Amino acid sequence: MSTTAKQAAARAAARRQPPPDSPVPAPSALGRVARPDGPHGLLLLAELLRGRQSPNELFEAIARAHRPVAHTRLAGEHVYILSDPELVTDVFLTHARDVMKGRGLQAARPLLGNGLLTSEGEFHLRQRRLAQPAFHRDRIVEYSAQMVSEAERHAARWADGDRVDMVEEMTGLTFAVVGRTLFGTDLTGDARTFGDTLAELLSGFGQLSALGNERLVRALPKGRYLLSRVEDLDAVVQRIVDEHRADVAAGVERADLLSWLITARDDESAARYGTAMTDEQLRDEVMTFVLAGHETTAMALSWAWWLLSTHPAEAGRLHAELDRVLDDGAGGRRAPAYSDLAELPWTRAVVAETIRLYPPAWTLGRRLLTDLNVGGWELPSGSIVLAAPWILHRDPTLWDSASSFRPERWLDGDGRFDESAPGVPRGAWIPFGFGNRRCIGEQFAWTEAVLVLAALGSRWAPRLVPGSVVRTQAAVTLRPMHGLPMTLHARDAQHA
Repeated sequence: MSTTAKQAAARAAARRQPPPDSPVPAPSALGRVARPDGPHGLLLLAELLRGRQSPNELFEAIARAHRPVAHTRLAGEHVYILSDPELVTDVFLTHARDVMKGRGLQAARPLLGNGLLTSEGEFHLRQRRLAQPAFHRDRIVEYSAQMVSEAERHAARWADGDRVDMVEEMTGLTFAVVGRTLFGTDLTGDARTFGDTLAELLSGFGQLSALGNERLVRALPKGRYLLSRVEDLDAVVQRIVDEHRADVAAGVERADLLSWLITARDDESAARYGTAMTDEQLRDEVMTFVLAGHETTAMALSWAWWLLSTHPAEAGRLHAELDRVLDDGAGGRRAPAYSDLAELPWTRAVVAETIRLYPPAWTLGRRLLTDLNVGGWELPSGSIVLAAPWILHRDPTLWDSASSFRPERWLDGDGRFDESAPGVPRGAWIPFGFGNRRCIGEQFAWTEAVLVLAALGSRWAPRLVPGSVVRTQAAVTLRPMHGLPMTLHARDAQHA
């Protein structure tokens, strides 16, 4: 076994241990309690295994039938589904210290390790302190030029009339953006291997999470296979970390996230964790940012292209805005820039409306660390509470024309973009999470999605291949189940 392979195997073994500072739910003092209505756990599991409905659709039906709190059992655990934004705010924000991350992301811990998405307590705060400066506004402005450059480089391979899978296209593009902006590395050569493997792992761990038992997952052939694929990704990540460490040691200055994490020091928690990140901690954050930085944005962009393809009036308004703002004064179009964002309210509204209807992070879970009264129901410590953006964002009692694609809902009376979802109660609009675990890269994601959509949309109008059936697949992220077969149409060719 090579040194790199041995390192990967050692890291995989380390991830079997509980995360640092992982809290343990206190024993419940409630005894036997009344529970809200909901489907029997075995019936729910049977429906999930049949696959006739995607989990997001199934959970939505349950929540609608049993407002504002539904109850079921899954893999031996009590699960409560919230459909009232006031209750979501109470659990995820007011009682943020009384909950920890739920089982969904913990099931992906063999892939993500103890990165920002899965870590808890003081260790999570320490990792967030170390990473936060890399997502300040001035850094995002720097990243924005690379986002646009990668979009244009990617689209240079496109030709009018080509048929592509837009999910693959956007996954490859956002993977390249992550490589350039967060790691200062050209990952083009690794894109297909990394992207295909990551998609397989996300789907596989999402399916196995219903088992609720990590030892059982590891005992199953599919579980062992997925873990071997994690080691393949570990080898790529270790190579990137080694290259950056060598550059730092040689005094080479690099303005990317990984270089920042290698050199960052945290004295506040040095006694417990040391002042600098270990290779294992770096690996976990790299994997986390690859997932959060490319998978979620790729899905948002993929869904946006599909919605624009099926809503020609809204697409026409997008193209008109891009033609006006990006006019180079010589009959052509220039590349978009960060400074254009304020002048692209409709483009931003298209992105917002896309992630309202198709939130990549479709559900958020928390485990109660103590007994908690939620909506008049006594929920025992250790229970799982779910708040699903998919459910809340589509609730007709919270949104006008909730199931319709209406980007104009995000514009104020003066036509300016308002991302706060005016008129919608707090807790009903949570595409980037809620409370103290809100996504650290939210502004990075907004910037990338809008600029990539602008850069490509100014020149291209992809259309869904006639007869294609588009369904959701709810795993760790919300994906189009069979991809998005689309035909590329060059806008210059259309207007020639």
